[in-house]
Amino acid sequence: NPLSMERTPPIAEVIAAGVVPRLVQFLHCHDDPTLAFEAAWALTNVASGTSEHARVIIDNGAIPVLVSLMVHPDTVVREQSLWALGNLAGDSPRCRDLVLSYGLIAPLIAQCEAFVLESAQEAAAAEAVAAPSLFGRVAGSSQSHAPHLTFPAMQRNATWLLSNLCRGKPPPRWALIAPALPVLVQLLQVRTDDDVLTDVCWALSYLSEPPERVAPVVEAGAVNPLIRLLNHSQPAVQTPALRTVGNIAAGTAAEAGAVVRCGVLGCLGELLRSPKKEIRKETAWMVSNLTAGDQAQVAAVCGAGLIPRLLEMVASEEFEVRKEVAYALCNACCSGSPEVARWLAQLGTIGHLLDLLLLPDTLLLVEVLKALDALLHAGVPLIGSGSVNPHMRLVDEAGGCEKIEALQEHEHARVYERASALLEAWFGAADEEVEDVDTMPVATAESFRFG
Repeated sequence: NPLSMERTPPIAEVIAAGVVPRLVQFLHCHDDPTLAFEAAWALTNVASGTSEHARVIIDNGAIPVLVSLMVHPDTVVREQSLWALGNLAGDSPRCRDLVLSYGLIAPLIAQCEAFVLESAQEAAAAEAVAAPSLFGRVAGSSQSHAPHLTFPAMQRNATWLLSNLCRGKPPPRWALIAPALPVLVQLLQVRTDDDVLTDVCWALSYLSEPPERVAPVVEAGAVNPLIRLLNHSQPAVQTPALRTVGNIAAGTAAEAGAVVRCGVLGCLGELLRSPKKEIRKETAWMVSNLTAGDQAQVAAVCGAGLIPRLLEMVASEEFEVRKEVAYALCNACCSGSPEVARWLAQLGTIGHLLDLLLLPDTLLLVEVLKALDALLHAGVPLIGSGSVNPHMRLVDEAGGCEKIEALQEHEHARVYERASALLEAWFGAADEEVEDVDTMPVATAESFRFG
């Protein structure tokens, strides 16, 4: 099979030779599993090419035949049909929807449910073998064995196909894909390999977008097993699990609250220190969703000890990560209680926010200016007799007035208007020297408590 033996298979040449229609014919040879398998294998490789190549397969009527092979009695034929359909579904949203229209979700779910049942049975058998006898000895072998699913390659192909059926924008029709949600959650909770977990987590990340689709994912019981996977040893699993939990945290207050109640905050400190930049970025993005919530939610983030690490990151990370960290801090300043805002100011947040004013991101600049305004408001109750707002002093000491004044020349109206309003509201008498005040309490990173 030259299509599978070369790094750059001659897909165009095979198509030009008129082979594809003949391969589709061979798929109908149910009584000759070897021929059906070889035809499916060749078509799988053709489908791995460009969208034009995939279209040739589709135009020759391969999809319904491949769907029928999903229930073929021969294991390798079923496995190869899943792979071919996965390639076609992953080509584009249009191809995905076409594959879905042939009703393959029901047999695909049945296949995945069989994996779940088999895994549960093997886990139960392993527990029975490991159970102590009445005399305190272990029955059977003393060695533990990882589960060995009968058809691991088929399991991987099935979950990869399922992931591709959930993927793409615009998303697939909810009515077509929603029946797969329960089995996806079940797959998170059985012993399986990392490839399967990765594809299941990506599928759930696709299903949890847009925000109105988050509720069914939460109701299906996905939150707890996803949060457990945030501690997985493999970044390939952590990343889509993190994306899905972040999508849920970006939902309603109740959905974000479910994420917090399930213990996500205990995982985030370690993830913010991950050696993988993408994981640090995704984690900061999730924290920004949580700090955009209500005051109790912001206080919970602070109480989890995440703010000191965020302050380290906002001063040292690359722009992609730094931007998400900045949003997390800005949201905390604006959505938190006055007590939280004063604590953030005491930890040095004002100076870090002022440094962000030099970045070339219009939307972020607006949010930073909003956060500074919130911190200045929070400093008002600290004004003593004959003194000034101590948060104004922190801005002045960090050269903040000059940085904010420079934004009055910004090309975008939203930035220069907000900068001007901030200066006028708080530093109208800019020529008067800010008095020294000693009303600021000394804060430590551990001094904030929630509860």
